[in-house]
Amino acid sequence: MCLFCLPGIYLALTGLGAGGGKPSSQTVAANVNAILYGIFFVTGWFSGTTLNLLGPKWTILMGAIGYSLYTGGLWYFDRSGNSWLAYLGGAVEGVSAAFLWASAGFVAYSYAEEKDKALYITIQWCLTEGGSTIAALVALGINMNAADSSGGAPTPVYIVFIVIQVFAMLIALTCLVHPSKVTRSDGTRIAIFKQPTFKEEIRGVAALFTDWKFMMLLPAIFVAEMALALESSVNGYFFNLRTRSLNNLMFNFIQIPASIGMTWILDSPRFGRRRTRALIGITVMSAITLGICSAEAAWLSQKKINRNETGPSTDWTDSAFAGAFVIYVIYGSVYSIYQIATQYVICSLTNDPSILARYAGVFRGVTALGMMFSFIIDGNGGTYICQLSFQFACYFVGIVFLYVAAIYFITDTNYFKEDTVIVPIHVREELAVDALETDEERGPKSDPGFENGAERESKGEL
Repeated sequence: MCLFCLPGIYLALTGLGAGGGKPSSQTVAANVNAILYGIFFVTGWFSGTTLNLLGPKWTILMGAIGYSLYTGGLWYFDRSGNSWLAYLGGAVEGVSAAFLWASAGFVAYSYAEEKDKALYITIQWCLTEGGSTIAALVALGINMNAADSSGGAPTPVYIVFIVIQVFAMLIALTCLVHPSKVTRSDGTRIAIFKQPTFKEEIRGVAALFTDWKFMMLLPAIFVAEMALALESSVNGYFFNLRTRSLNNLMFNFIQIPASIGMTWILDSPRFGRRRTRALIGITVMSAITLGICSAEAAWLSQKKINRNETGPSTDWTDSAFAGAFVIYVIYGSVYSIYQIATQYVICSLTNDPSILARYAGVFRGVTALGMMFSFIIDGNGGTYICQLSFQFACYFVGIVFLYVAAIYFITDTNYFKEDTVIVPIHVREELAVDALETDEERGPKSDPGFENGAERESKGEL
């Protein structure tokens, strides 16, 4: 629900283009976001450490502070023309967002059993996009008959957004518990939690640089959110306000069924083992991602769009609307399924909560670095073709590394490999049965030293 109220609102506001303001606000909005994501990148590397030291309640509370300040800063700029509060809000949210997303990733990655990894990620994603969809619907309702359809979002939109974001602070304080108190339905805890020291956490962060399985995924992580930067800019340039609001609504809404579809592939045993499911998911995602990039390149060339000229303020009643609308909506699905596929590969590498907390922080930090580059290109007058070409190249390289990581590093299970992780009861029972069946198939003399899983568990070996 915190994701519903915080990044859900942020994505709706960003998706309107120009930070919800007039098209002339696009440069400042892009620069604010570049600052936000630059700070986010640095903070992300240490947000997992902060989470391990303080717990998710306090890191999510700190994460909530920056979002309302960011929204208020863009509102103030659009009304007054003074940009200082917008830049301050972007800087503060760069820190806050790192704490929030490290905490959210930690919960999704470590609370889920291996059979539900994609499901937990998707539950969070659907709630985030549910917030975005409702916020976009509010904006559409207010903007549909706005007198100046080429202007920025009216005051009620900003007020509603800020109130919802402040409400998230109360949710964090009253509803979140320490991970050590989280219990599965079978009565087991998720892991053995020990209070780490600051020195241990710094060593943990340093160890990431030698964790080559995770480092290999950095190119894929880098490009994960770039679609938002490019498409929000195109939305702000090419369409009028009410059409921007409609596009934004559908961009966010389409992510819900797209996320569910990707989860159906990644978590369903009918598609084979974890590695096979990951490869199928990556293949589906790759086809859609690279295909829509090619379609947008053709559209930009056909329309001969020059962002140095005044945008056409296209309305949904115009003939130029349909093609651009379809491209924009499909990019919404790419924004979700690419990240879900990438996160699934990441959380398949380990079940250790402390490591997953650091993975979650770095995932969002490196994603923020990619967004910073994309917003820098956008804010400094780069052409859309240039921005799209950079994005396409990053997608291609990232997908190659996703394939390599899935083929070589995803195993059927990581249970029993990590001392701190408590294995669910049903998994222990299933593996004990498997061991008995293997023993019977081999015969008593085929492996005299063999002991079945139940016997080894009773001796404390499992």
